[in-house]
Amino acid sequence: MPWDIKRNYGGCKGYAVVKEGGEVEGCHTTRASAEAQRRALYASENKIDKYRGELYSQLTPEEKAFHDALLSIAEQYGPFDQGASSIWVGYEPGEKNEDASIGVKCSNCSFFNPENNGCAILSYQVEANGKCRLAAIPDGYVTAGANNMEETKMNKFFWGGKFIK
Repeated sequence: MPWDIKRNYGGCKGYAVVKEGGEVEGCHTTRASAEAQRRALYASENKIDKYRGELYSQLTPEEKAFHDALLSIAEQYGPFDQGASSIWVGYEPGEKNEDASIGVKCSNCSFFNPENNGCAILSYQVEANGKCRLAAIPDGYVTAGANNMEETKMNKFFWGGKFIK
């Protein structure tokens, strides 16, 4: 169940932790204490899917650090797409993902859980052929139309719809 933080909502002076549907879960005088309650609610509901399957094991040490850092942020503050200060992940469903054919897709990302189409850092299900800008994709899964492995490694980093060299 997603929760949001709203200011002066539902009879609360200050910050209200609001359940999807509008029910107030708690009132707080500071945003920090409201965030703490929201983190506790997500933890109690086990909303963060800690799936670490085959793709995680194929990541380089640097990519595992990236994966683990984003997962840690999502565990501490809630899924990236939730809350007043949510982070834009730029998710695109499969039919809009023009990069799926070269391997830039959720099913190649270490955050993707194929058992439930879940994402370890988002609160909603994603499509196997969808994509976002926070993907952690192991070497060799993105081809970028490269003629050789060296060119593939040079085009490895995907950010905001572009490959960063």
